[in-house]
Amino acid sequence: MPKSTAPDVGWRKNPKQQRAVITAEALTEATRQIIVREGFKNATTNRIAEVAGVSVGSLYQYFPNKQAIVKALIEETVSSAATRIRVCLRELMDAPLEPALHQIFKLLFEIYKENYFILFDIVDEIPEMREYSKSISIGIYTNSTNVAFLEQHAHELSVTDLRSALMIVEQATIRNMQHFITENPTNLTEDQLIDELTKMAVNYLTK
Repeated sequence: MPKSTAPDVGWRKNPKQQRAVITAEALTEATRQIIVREGFKNATTNRIAEVAGVSVGSLYQYFPNKQAIVKALIEETVSSAATRIRVCLRELMDAPLEPALHQIFKLLFEIYKENYFILFDIVDEIPEMREYSKSISIGIYTNSTNVAFLEQHAHELSVTDLRSALMIVEQATIRNMQHFITENPTNLTEDQLIDELTKMAVNYLTK
């Protein structure tokens, strides 16, 4: 069997000492800054090391290549976003469904807008990241809290299969947000989009 030529995006040194953790975090943050300001193609290992303020040799102590740094960046971005959403969901457990969903959708839109390239477009630049990105989506990280939120509001819902309903609402919401952020084919403002998505979700869940 021929040896794969795909870059190893799975391995990286796991930093344990505080100084090593800071260095690894500086490298992923430098990658984020370069991608946002200069474009993915300019995020070379030399440029990443320069922006992070470390030597290229230090970079390779933690990451074998740029793809491995991007993988760490995706993990950090998804984990941070999921934490924000879980906190929001927990705070809104006892709020009425419609205003709660509106607030959740507003936060989700902000997260996607802030991190669009890392959460969505990166797989076009690094195709081997596609399956990996699916395995650590925000929805996967927040699934149990999402279900708990719907269970808490079960008295307001007409749907009975909460997991299926959650999947339908998530996919419809994410796709519409993606389309709006990249193309905005309507005359809606961001606030109006959130209003419409909230109405759509509430109508589906309660009618």
